[in-house]
Amino acid sequence: MILILLEERQSYVYLLTKNPSVVMLKCDCSSQEMALLSVNVCEIKASVAQGMARRIVISYIHVILVLLLVFGFVSGDEYTPSPNIGSPAGLVPNCPGVLKNATISQKKLQMLRILVHKVINGKVHRTDYPIAGAAKSLAKDKLVDFKNKKTVFYIGGFFDSAYFPFSQAIGTVYSKRGYNVLLSETFQFLTYIYPKSVRLSKVIGDKIGELLVNLENLGLKADNLEIVGMSIGAHIAGYASKYYYSATGKKPSRLTGLDPAGPCFRGLPPDLRLRKTDAERVDILHTNIDGFGIAENLGHVDFYVNGGEYQPGDIVAVPCLVICSHIRSAIYWWLAVQNPKKFIAIKCDSIQDARFAKCYNGSETNYVGLETKFDRPGLYYLPTYNEFPYYRAKEGLDEENEIYKYHAARVNAEDLFIV
Repeated sequence: MILILLEERQSYVYLLTKNPSVVMLKCDCSSQEMALLSVNVCEIKASVAQGMARRIVISYIHVILVLLLVFGFVSGDEYTPSPNIGSPAGLVPNCPGVLKNATISQKKLQMLRILVHKVINGKVHRTDYPIAGAAKSLAKDKLVDFKNKKTVFYIGGFFDSAYFPFSQAIGTVYSKRGYNVLLSETFQFLTYIYPKSVRLSKVIGDKIGELLVNLENLGLKADNLEIVGMSIGAHIAGYASKYYYSATGKKPSRLTGLDPAGPCFRGLPPDLRLRKTDAERVDILHTNIDGFGIAENLGHVDFYVNGGEYQPGDIVAVPCLVICSHIRSAIYWWLAVQNPKKFIAIKCDSIQDARFAKCYNGSETNYVGLETKFDRPGLYYLPTYNEFPYYRAKEGLDEENEIYKYHAARVNAEDLFIV
């Protein structure tokens, strides 16, 4: 940005850069000439000013191009959603170029790390290792016991980190349930512009899968392995599981997807994203199906929380919209693991019924959390309260207590444009 300041006898050009500093350069021009700047630009002789101005312009052009890439080049007619997911088809189903090859250099690979997270006497203990060569270090780590305990591997989403609250909370609750906890640190890779992060997701998944294969030879057993992924992390979990299966012929015992990412993934073939064949048991928690999540049922058991699209806000006057609803999946999962058998869902005949909370005529139920009954596969509607800790337990099974279906009907109403 260039700011022109006119004074009585001299004029200044201020160059506002991307950092907080401001560069002021005196310009030998009259005020009258400065007023005609739009026609005859006053020459700024300082080369540094020219370079900075050029970089600023390029930065703005870059931002505009990124927005166009993410939201402009969407090919809707290439995407044919499953007939029962309802409408709309969702945000940005296709992103050109996300299937192109991507490589992580050896130097950058040092930033892809694995954290061990364990709670001992109420205190969190952590160690971390670069993923390259981490298997032997993890096998020797005193905070880990692969032979006698179940292991959970948590993979965060876009702009997430193993050091951020969601990862830490999930790691802590699993540790208290007796699990070995491994958290993936992917922040350096999932903070590029979104389509580039999606493009890297397959590479990251393969690296994690390679680690799991090496751990298999050092005591980790598939029957004791569970993977949890949030958003993009859910698809990375799918890629890791595919790699693990291709190398060992075995599948993780469980894979949980927390509102798997929809943008750039909706239009991909099923084998290029998370699907229920990736693990022996796959469960999905849907909280923002037409925004940052995905509507299609991807697992053996799929839970559509409050219809799956928007979650009720903790404050009535403040709605929980796209990002809030998407992130809520991790909060629900953390609370479900912490409060066994409190999040009770009702089986639905279709995704559309789940959208509108039309599932109360059925009698079959299921739990969200470690107690999920996979011998009851299908689609489920999960009602919650709008106040922490959200679960409604058996009260949610009575349609008279349903507080969300009217809002769900309004959110999913037919989109009409009347003038």
